[in-house]
Amino acid sequence: MEWDKSASLLLEKVPPFVQKIVREKVETLARERGKTLVTEAEVVAAKDRFMGKSNMQATPAKKLIDNEKLSTLRKYPKYFDKDGNPVFYQVKTCRGAEINCPFLITDSGILADKIRKRLEELNFTEKLIDKIEGQILPHHTMKLAVSGCPNSCSMPQIKDFGVHAVESVYVDPDCECIECMKCVETCREDAITVKNGQVSIDKEKCVHCGLCAKVCPVGSIKAEEKKYRVMIGGKVGRHPKFALDLLPQADESMTLKALDVCVDIILSSKTEHRFRTLIEQEEIDKIKKRI
Repeated sequence: MEWDKSASLLLEKVPPFVQKIVREKVETLARERGKTLVTEAEVVAAKDRFMGKSNMQATPAKKLIDNEKLSTLRKYPKYFDKDGNPVFYQVKTCRGAEINCPFLITDSGILADKIRKRLEELNFTEKLIDKIEGQILPHHTMKLAVSGCPNSCSMPQIKDFGVHAVESVYVDPDCECIECMKCVETCREDAITVKNGQVSIDKEKCVHCGLCAKVCPVGSIKAEEKKYRVMIGGKVGRHPKFALDLLPQADESMTLKALDVCVDIILSSKTEHRFRTLIEQEEIDKIKKRI
């Protein structure tokens, strides 16, 4: 039995190991209806009958348009989940927790999972499909990255939305420095000086990695609460640009709020420019005020 284009595309989304069974059930239902051509209607009806789901798909016309929009992206598996559903955001993480990295401040996977969940709650993929006219291309999708420390192995500086963990430190005057110089030796930024038992940290050089606090044996240098540096608008390509600093130190809730604002900028824009262009049009200071 022949299948039309929309029905075939739905069958492709079914896991390979059950496609044969699904095809047989759909074609059985089609024959019962006196059909010689399987359409999307038969696929939906078959799922309703055998799985008890009545709201599987949108209308046939809209689904067909959507699938034509996705034709280019179907060449790249990363834009689809294991069930074949489009996912137009990629969140890259570092391997710090996996390899027990000595520089790790916090597991990047924890925040990354919450970012994915928030984008799912915001229906980002569905709204992007509705927003864009014509085919959706790779540069339309949102690139994100989370790193567990300022080393930024997941390259958040070149993503639309990039985050790396930070751990600011301060000098505790109540803890006497023993001048072991471990903090000076550990600091890669040459941001620490010790003289006559007095510790000084150059905040302009400090990248808030927290390593000096970890090696201090007496607590002269202590770490503050772990937070995140949020950057937006990074891009590669012909004219690469590093992301702009949005929030130098943000807690988890503030980071997710920043994500909400960025998603709104993308989805509410009347143009289809790259995210960096949209940021430059709106201006970074105005975006900060929205958070």
